[in-house]
Amino acid sequence: MKIADTLIAKPRWVVLTAAFGTVFLIGYLDYITEWGVSFFIFYGIPIFTIAWVGHRNAAIALAVACGLIWYSANLATQPYQSAEAYIWASVNRAVYFVFVAVGGAAMRAQREETRAKIEALTRASELEREIVRVSEREQMRIGQDLHDGLCQNLVAIDCATACLKADLDAHASPDAGMAGVIQKMLKDAVVEARRVARGIFPVQVDAAGLLAALDEMVATTNQLRQASATFNAHGDIQIEDPQVNMHLYRIAQEAFSNALRHSGARHVAIALSLYGGRLSMTIADDGCGFVPETARAEGMGLRTMRYRAQLIGADLEITSDASGGTMVRCSLHLFAPRPSLESSGT
Repeated sequence: MKIADTLIAKPRWVVLTAAFGTVFLIGYLDYITEWGVSFFIFYGIPIFTIAWVGHRNAAIALAVACGLIWYSANLATQPYQSAEAYIWASVNRAVYFVFVAVGGAAMRAQREETRAKIEALTRASELEREIVRVSEREQMRIGQDLHDGLCQNLVAIDCATACLKADLDAHASPDAGMAGVIQKMLKDAVVEARRVARGIFPVQVDAAGLLAALDEMVATTNQLRQASATFNAHGDIQIEDPQVNMHLYRIAQEAFSNALRHSGARHVAIALSLYGGRLSMTIADDGCGFVPETARAEGMGLRTMRYRAQLIGADLEITSDASGGTMVRCSLHLFAPRPSLESSGT
């Protein structure tokens, strides 16, 4: 359709003049040849072209003109025994030409509709990616502000409280014990604020940031929750792209959170492995499980996980059943595989 697409950019009168000129040329060739040599099919080419470039009414008018030209060009050599039969044959040709015009216009409309849908889907996909990027940047900013602002202020207050407690101890003040309690609360607040900051902005830009973030997430869970968690990595895993790091962490974070909050799991295992240039991350639990195929609708968390996997070109697979246990597997190809095997665990 490159020729038709080129004609779209031309002025309408140029396109119509060329089409009608072509029809008259075909009619002349039809006129000077015998009945057995038919140019009937060639009339449809300019008709379809006019319809394709968007001139539907002009294409229908051209189809009617083609019917009249065909009638005139073959009148002298037509083999029909009655005029009525030849007129009927001409009407059939004209109807065919009109069908070509209407069909071409319909194909053009369908093509434009398909193109518009594709463009709308592309714009929607770009907007979704931008929303994710903006969300990540905002979380990074909040996490950095918590770490550099609130945490530092709490540390400074903790130091001041320690000095106050020392002075009160030196004067044998009964308020020294209260100052100690306040200092302990401040230390706990600093630890909690740092955990929140790392949860919001967990993956550093270095290549090993994902492993460190997952290891810390598991360690924090083991300290604060009754459920146990483990993390193991196999292979020399170095992911250079910070966006891939962040999306993989968010997928693991969502799956990990779902296992602890909704499945009643007592144990959750996270594993990273790199074999033959393909990275695989699994989050498996021993909870009550569920069957995704029979769920009425996926929650926002599962949809977000699938979308993040799509953004980095990864395959996301969730396997579970009512007998217990769920496994989330996310795998993708890395551009620079490293085949040596190493292990680390928490």
